[in-house]
Amino acid sequence: MEGDAGASQLNLTDQQEPEHTEPQAEETAEDTTEAVDERRPSRLGRGWMSAICAGLVVLAAAAGVGGYLALRAHSASEQIARDEAAALQAAKDCVTATQAPDTQAMIEAQTKIIECATGDFETQAGLYSGMLLDAYQAANVQVKVSDLRAAVEKHNDDGSMDLLVAVRVLVTNTEKSDEEQGYRLRVKMARAEDGNYKVARLDQVTS
Repeated sequence: MEGDAGASQLNLTDQQEPEHTEPQAEETAEDTTEAVDERRPSRLGRGWMSAICAGLVVLAAAAGVGGYLALRAHSASEQIARDEAAALQAAKDCVTATQAPDTQAMIEAQTKIIECATGDFETQAGLYSGMLLDAYQAANVQVKVSDLRAAVEKHNDDGSMDLLVAVRVLVTNTEKSDEEQGYRLRVKMARAEDGNYKVARLDQVTS
């Protein structure tokens, strides 16, 4: 009997050991699965973070380039506006000189007409101003400018500009008094050697 009891105890021990072994194996498997599950979100999170960082870098670069281009466009626009204002004022001053109030003023205006000329018109300015003076003296001309307007018509590839200048004057001479006359001029303005805009060509618009 004692032998049977000992054998029985041994058998019970042998039977109980698997019961303790199986849960440990299950726990180990569960721990491994949990560890794998924990690592997967970590790798996915790093991937998303890298993608977000890359996207932010691209957006920052795009914003920087866009800002630079906008700044350049704004600066170029401001420069064009300054150039147009300078050309328009120079054209008005020169055209006004050709409409001197009287003979004495025309004598003084001759210098202005020559000074505001460049290019092709520079070679004609002396003759042109001389013809105006002769006309003033011959008919005792007096002129009053009632309106003078100018606008940029177009920009040329060489940096010059074509302007349209509209003039209305009241003319008095030996035959008439305060006769209103109006005409338009196409004026080509170009930068001279001194950097200022001057008249390179002056034509009357007939239509």
